[in-house]
Amino acid sequence: MLVVCTANVCRSPMAAALLAHRCDELGVKVSVSSAGVQAHQLPVDPVAVAVLAEHGLDISAHQPRPLDRAMLEDADLVITMTRDHLRTVATTIPGVFRRSFTARELARKLTRHEHLDLDVLNEGRSPRDLMGNDAADDIADPYGKSLQMHRLCAEEIDEAMRTIARALVGVQT
Repeated sequence: MLVVCTANVCRSPMAAALLAHRCDELGVKVSVSSAGVQAHQLPVDPVAVAVLAEHGLDISAHQPRPLDRAMLEDADLVITMTRDHLRTVATTIPGVFRRSFTARELARKLTRHEHLDLDVLNEGRSPRDLMGNDAADDIADPYGKSLQMHRLCAEEIDEAMRTIARALVGVQT
């Protein structure tokens, strides 16, 4: 699984760590990595490190990395933080849209379907659905903002990751 955000210094490292943690709690064996659509030589966000430490998770050694085609080709599921990230992913490699979702979109679909079945999750779904931004899909970037904003972001991410992890029970990736 691949989690994608902008710079890979805040949201996607938090999401990858939280998803791996929630899966581990449920006994689901997964490989989760992260990348950024515009990753540069920035260090991991120290506020994100502090917030995840409150959850007992350590992302201090995370090294941001730029998204590339090989990562998308290798990922069986791509989870993005916003529709904009999803648009970037979907236009990078033909066919990747079918296995790519925003975290919130995927969590919403999984609350109705409960299992990670891409055929079912893609019913009635179209790339046209990605036009524009949508607060229902996007997780706001807390980078450069307060500790409280980072905490709220981590809570939003964790809520989605818990739902996704529950859907992965019995599906080993």
